[in-house]
Amino acid sequence: MTQQDVDLARQISGIAAAHHLVAAPGQVSELELGLETPGSATIAPVWAALLTGSAESQGRGSPSDEVRDATDRVPNLWFDEPSEAGSQQRFHVEVYLAAEVAGERIAAAVAAGGTVVDDSGAPALTVVADQDGNRGVVCVDVSAATDG
Repeated sequence: MTQQDVDLARQISGIAAAHHLVAAPGQVSELELGLETPGSATIAPVWAALLTGSAESQGRGSPSDEVRDATDRVPNLWFDEPSEAGSQQRFHVEVYLAAEVAGERIAAAVAAGGTVVDDSGAPALTVVADQDGNRGVVCVDVSAATDG
């Protein structure tokens, strides 16, 4: 994200306001999947082919085994080392949201019975678990936040 990107976003916001369009950042999100595995290099081609129809989508645009669909029709799938020995959960969901609505989304999850299990990376990353301990991560790109 550069200053040029920020300036362009402000111009777009000005044009939208002139046309009486109202921003709805709570309706915009991006979903990624994370899979904990010690063997991502071995299994990534299978997931790439399963998700996108082509093993060539493995590592596309990233320095890792991550699976990225060129058409953006399926969520990205990235791999991480298992966080805990014997952990039952291997997949988790990451939801990327605008900073101004992330707190509302976390509060809604907690009101629905979830629990914040790790907010040490907040506001960029907040981990929420359901009643069974399955985890999801609310992600905010704080690098783009600027004053004014």
